[in-house]
Amino acid sequence: MNRLFIYGTLMPGLRLEAEMQGARFVGAAQVPGRLVDLGRYPGYQSGEGLVTGEVYEVDDAHLARLDGVEAMVRGDRAASQYWREEVTVLSGALQGQRVQTYVYNRPVDGCTPIPHGDYRRYIREVGRES
Repeated sequence: MNRLFIYGTLMPGLRLEAEMQGARFVGAAQVPGRLVDLGRYPGYQSGEGLVTGEVYEVDDAHLARLDGVEAMVRGDRAASQYWREEVTVLSGALQGQRVQTYVYNRPVDGCTPIPHGDYRRYIREVGRES
């Protein structure tokens, strides 16, 4: 099983939640990094700040399907919109553990930062449906 940190439209109640069907919820978590608003979804990048999300366990087949959803081309980072990397959980039941997450793999110049790193809160603040 793979532990995956999600922070955007894959979360419950948001647009792509059905893609997580069959995953096992492990817990709420925060990881280091920042989010930017890419329009219909957020982009995660490593760096300063905290990003709020949830950790799930998914099997290899489920992870491969999610790679497709996130436009990740295995073995070809340059062709991938998102790239799966490991991050360290900073809070929650999994504090200190390494989990995987999807990192936005394109330039973010001109994108609006999500300063508090919480996508659900952000879409409520700006009045956007996910």
